Amino acid sequence: MNFINILRGMVIGVANIIPGVSGGTLALVLGIYERLIGAINNISFETVKAILGLLKFNKKSWKNFTDELQRIDAFFLGSILIGALIAVGALAKLMTYLLEHFHDPTYGFFFGLVIVSAWVPFKLIKKHSFFSILAIIIGTVGVIAFSSLSTDEQKIHRAQVKYEIEQQKAPNAAPVEKEKFDHSPGRLAFIVFAGVVAISAMILPGISGSFLLLLMGVYFSILKAITQLDILTLGAFSIGCLFGILACTRLINFALKRWYDVTISFLLGLVLGSLAAIWPFKGTAQVGGEIIYLSNKMPSAFGSNEILTLFAAIAGGLIVLLFIYLENRNEKKEENCTSVNAVADTKTNSIANS
Repeated sequence: MNFINILRGMVIGVANIIPGVSGGTLALVLGIYERLIGAINNISFETVKAILGLLKFNKKSWKNFTDELQRIDAFFLGSILIGALIAVGALAKLMTYLLEHFHDPTYGFFFGLVIVSAWVPFKLIKKHSFFSILAIIIGTVGVIAFSSLSTDEQKIHRAQVKYEIEQQKAPNAAPVEKEKFDHSPGRLAFIVFAGVVAISAMILPGISGSFLLLLMGVYFSILKAITQLDILTLGAFSIGCLFGILACTRLINFALKRWYDVTISFLLGLVLGSLAAIWPFKGTAQVGGEIIYLSNKMPSAFGSNEILTLFAAIAGGLIVLLFIYLENRNEKKEENCTSVNAVADTKTNSIANS
């Protein structure tokens, strides 16, 4: 397991805890998005076949299994997954506390992290053409427009509905009749489609899958299905998520191979557009004792909160620079090892020929 990849996985895991911050955004700015998409894209029926082959308990099946692990870059995926799980398990309560008590500095940290690290996908663009610039503009404007679809009134209304659901789950709450879920083929097919759309959005930088579920009108249905353990609804949604992640990664992988610069430019635009969603200073409202954050605003004064937010943004940017430094150092080490091995092979061949 690569320690740096575990750290990257932890950053991605923390990002998934923060509302409005996309794990795909952090994967892109940390320089592992292409590798991650390629690794998931390689998972296929052959992977399942190699895993099931282990039941034969022979050397050939074990070799096929280890070869398949290498083909799908399993150790890389495992490092990212372990890091993400560590972050979610260990830092979920901490991040919840920080969001409740230090909302602006927490978002400021991620704002600084993303704005500095936008340099990473920018330098991946090999040739800056009219189409690559257009792709950046489309991606940026698209995410800003997408994040502006929900009005402050709609956000407050959703918070009220969520609060009512939570009140129903409270231990001292009056018994509430279980919701009757629609299990018709048409409704379940739509839930599958919603799963495809949501997980595909989560893979793309700057787009919130939860927000898309809200727009499609199924967010609270999924939330209630989780609280009431409605197996059919959750099963349909899970099937959609599985199909979506496999299909979306293949589409992105194809686009990267066919139109590399334009695709990276579009992804960069999504990252830049996401800065609007993670702008730390927002209007507020209160629902059921909980603070709801609304549209972006400029701070009216520059006090201790604003100073702390600024320092948090600087800290986020410095962490990105540290990752870039460690990555460059690793690349130089690998290049040096390759050069040494090449020289050794040349000497060995010379001795053998003489």
